[in-house]
Amino acid sequence: MINTTTHNPTEKEAVPDNTSKMPLPTPTVSTPPEPPAIKRISDDDLFRSSSQYRIWSFTKEQLKEKREQLSSKVSALVREKIERFLAENNSQLSNEEINEIRNKAIPVNAAEELQLITLYAQKIQLFGNKLRLPTEVVATAVCFFKKFYLETSVMEIHPKEMFFTCLFFACKSENYFIGIDSFASKVKKPKDSILKHEFRLLEGLKFTLMNHHPYKALHGFFLDIQMVLMKKVDLNYLGKVYENCKNMLNASLLTETMYHYTPPQITLAVLLTEDEALCLKYLEVKFPKTAESSNSVGLYEKVVKIIRECQKDLSVSYIPSKEVAVNIAAKVHYCDDPMVVVKRLKRKRDQQEENATSIDKQQKSS
Repeated sequence: MINTTTHNPTEKEAVPDNTSKMPLPTPTVSTPPEPPAIKRISDDDLFRSSSQYRIWSFTKEQLKEKREQLSSKVSALVREKIERFLAENNSQLSNEEINEIRNKAIPVNAAEELQLITLYAQKIQLFGNKLRLPTEVVATAVCFFKKFYLETSVMEIHPKEMFFTCLFFACKSENYFIGIDSFASKVKKPKDSILKHEFRLLEGLKFTLMNHHPYKALHGFFLDIQMVLMKKVDLNYLGKVYENCKNMLNASLLTETMYHYTPPQITLAVLLTEDEALCLKYLEVKFPKTAESSNSVGLYEKVVKIIRECQKDLSVSYIPSKEVAVNIAAKVHYCDDPMVVVKRLKRKRDQQEENATSIDKQQKSS
């Protein structure tokens, strides 16, 4: 039989609908990443990111080696200078004068340089207080002075020449405005003598002018102690402890602690010296010794160990006696100008001749 049904190619054939039987895709829920933990920036963190820490912090061995290298280098140049002076003036000098120069014009060593620098740093403190400059300005002047003489020897530029330059430059660095004319008038020095080494000072400081002093840490610790040990410490007593600690921080500038410890560590070492019970009680509260806080116990022991080491270093004095200071200053003076030795010897001979003549006259008259 013939199928008479015509096929229309334009008509779409019916397709069975199977979509209702297909499983629906499971929606994926994306969990947003957790925000990073917020870390509190401490004073130690700020200090360790500073140029003072990166450039001017040393171990004790590094600091000793740095001073000895500088002293050795400059001493060799000074000896060459003296030998050159003797060679140029050999015909005019007697053997006695040549021997006297060799005995007197001796380069100072690293330990003697440190003593002389510390002595002048103390004088900067005293003079700055006499001018009634702010505490931080005086502290900055001392730090500038000490850092400069880590790069320059006292046999190259005498500390007297940098004394007022460091004070004036510290005023500008700490935004304590005082004009050069006014400053020169107060210190009774020509302004040219104050300004002539200013750029040399800046070079010696490696253009790093920021100084982190322990005074802010001291203020912060005492505010925190009042909160942490509330009603356990008398506020009047705490005020006296604060003033004593501040005076000890001023004295700490004359030690080596600024090169080895952070400002908060120096402050805690000073507090430990002033009132050990108060300091340790405060640290025990900040780092509780409990089973849940084993890390705190380790931190407590580490902090106490560091500040006890700092406490020992605070007790070391580098200020020379008057006799030692005079001898060191004389060495520097003779190395700078060997002819001073000759003039001094001549005056001594003239004085001896004058005394001998006076004695002869007395004997003849009697």
